[in-house]
Amino acid sequence: MLGCSVSAARRVRAVLGQICGHAVRDDAIPFNPVRDVQRLPLPEKKTSILTPEQIAGIRELMQQWRVKPGNGPRPDYRALIDGMDIMLGTSARVGECIGLRRCDVDMTVSPPTVLIGGTIVQTKEQGIHRKNSPKRTRQRRRVALPALSAGAVRRRLALAGRGKEALLFATKNGNPISVSNYERLLRSFVDDNRDALEKLGVEVDQYSTHIYRRTTATLVERAAGLTLASRLLGHANEQITRTSYVVSAEEVDPITVDVLDQILGS
Repeated sequence: MLGCSVSAARRVRAVLGQICGHAVRDDAIPFNPVRDVQRLPLPEKKTSILTPEQIAGIRELMQQWRVKPGNGPRPDYRALIDGMDIMLGTSARVGECIGLRRCDVDMTVSPPTVLIGGTIVQTKEQGIHRKNSPKRTRQRRRVALPALSAGAVRRRLALAGRGKEALLFATKNGNPISVSNYERLLRSFVDDNRDALEKLGVEVDQYSTHIYRRTTATLVERAAGLTLASRLLGHANEQITRTSYVVSAEEVDPITVDVLDQILGS
């Protein structure tokens, strides 16, 4: 496993564990040696999230991005803003966000909803295409849209093709946008606006599309608890939400004073 990433090492360990498990059951070896291998280190948890003030500032920077001539061609800043607003309001991953179709949206109910039921992937055999399930099949879910996201969805519907399966984010030819191209667009924005983002207090080195999902999980968990945050993210296990997405608040709720005063007295 020398020289490979932690994620690759985890996959190798899982495969070897299964192979050795079958060998034990078939009496080929006396025990599973993989169980005695030292646990792999967990990757360092990213702790950066965005505040409402930072989100407003970022949106303004995106609107003004390369608006003046001489700074290069004007990028598709609207896709960045709408994608940010949808991901913040739904907790969707970037591939799930740009994989939304007209038929996934229901604007006739209050509040409007979107079905997160697919994602954009890229393979050698099929190229860039929409897979008809999220990253995990069990994470298929319908999410109610806050006003911020509903406005972004309306803008995307106005730009999308007429067919019911028309993508809300697409190329000029109506083809899917790749995740790598969308993330490249965001990196280009970050590179051009690094100083301004730092003035907003944004941790630029942690700024990626994933920061939106982490922000949503943390804000919902703090306001309504871990269970709802986990369901919004589509996790089957709340511990995944806690370990990988929710950023713990530094300040403990002062309600603990009331609880302990009642129990312990003065």
